[in-house]
Amino acid sequence: MGKYKKNVIEINKAKNLFVKWLKDNNAECIDNDKPEVSEEWDYYCVVCGFVNDVLYTVYFMVWQGALRIDYSDDDHTYDNLSIYDFLQLIQ
Repeated sequence: MGKYKKNVIEINKAKNLFVKWLKDNNAECIDNDKPEVSEEWDYYCVVCGFVNDVLYTVYFMVWQGALRIDYSDDDHTYDNLSIYDFLQLIQ
C-alpha cells in the first residue's frame, strides 16, 4: 500500500460515502466487506445493499495505483468509474 496510500485513502472515503448513502436510504442487508490489502491488490472491497428491492453493488479497487470503481443496480452497470463520477451517481 505504501506508494499508493493516497489512492487507497481516497477510494476508502468513496466507499464510506456509499455505505452512508445506503444507510441514509434505509438499505436492507448491507454487506460491507473488510477491504482486502494483499500482494495482488492495494485495496479491494465490495459493498452491496437493497434499497426498495433494488440491489446496489459496488466494487472499489486499487491495483498498482490505478483506481477503479464498478457500479451496478437493477438497471445500470458502469465499469471503471472515477471517484468523481461515482459520487455523482449517488448524490
